[in-house]
Amino acid sequence: MHESVRSTGATAPRQGLLLAIDVGGTKTQVACYDTARQRMNTRILATHADGLSGTPALHRILAAARDCVTEWGNAPVLSVAAVFPGVVRGPTLLMAPNTPGFEGLDLQSSIAQAFGNVPVRLDNDVKAGALAEVRWGSLAGIDNAIYLNLGTGLSAAAIANGRLIRGHNGAAMEIGYLLSPFLNPEHPDQWATYQSGNAPLEELFSGNALSQLAGEMLGHGHHAQDLFTSADPAVRKALALRIAACTVHIANLAVALDVERIVIGGGLYRQAALLAPLIETLIQRAVPFPPTLAAAHFA
Repeated sequence: MHESVRSTGATAPRQGLLLAIDVGGTKTQVACYDTARQRMNTRILATHADGLSGTPALHRILAAARDCVTEWGNAPVLSVAAVFPGVVRGPTLLMAPNTPGFEGLDLQSSIAQAFGNVPVRLDNDVKAGALAEVRWGSLAGIDNAIYLNLGTGLSAAAIANGRLIRGHNGAAMEIGYLLSPFLNPEHPDQWATYQSGNAPLEELFSGNALSQLAGEMLGHGHHAQDLFTSADPAVRKALALRIAACTVHIANLAVALDVERIVIGGGLYRQAALLAPLIETLIQRAVPFPPTLAAAHFA
């Protein structure tokens, strides 16, 4: 499925509230926009605070969203947009290891019922991020691009000839499941894959993966960003291998899709300024028609 991302204009909205919920592996952000006042309020909360997952975590998120709504008095909620990491299939979520317990929940009904059975639109967080970048951000005017999100997990979205590529199952560009270039070529039957419950590339390079590496190499309490400031040669070598695993695939995607620009967002990218020049260097070396590299405007 391909989705046009060019704006064709919009009619004046009805007066009321537009609610947006962005559920991430680490944090959830809620925004409520009052079309009459043309003002917005927001909430940020830990997705899995107090160890909650699945339905209890979702209920806590919806409670925070209701708090945003009630600040505007009796204004009606017109519609809700909610995005999640993983593959959105109808009302449910698949392939979402960073939001444990959310897979299989009827997200559409739960959200709609929480706000008076209003219209609800669900989408993948990174694909929605790419749409925002095309319409208002760093991909405005760009017809062929990759949006890469380096956050708690690892995912991407692709724009081809002005259209978002979703794929046959809505799972296009779930690059966390790509095979690592550092797998043992002599024993392919032993490779960790999706079928064995793994996300091979994400387990090498993502916020979660690097935080785990930091804990193993630097000690308890250290996180991903600490790897980038460590002077320990062993840490720097291990980090360099992880970065190489990711940048190889970024370059390969640029070759395969022949894009004009790659936009990168996510908490991990914001914390690690040295990633941009490393990615840029490999792109210039390896891609026949090197795309430009830019930071995401919204992430």
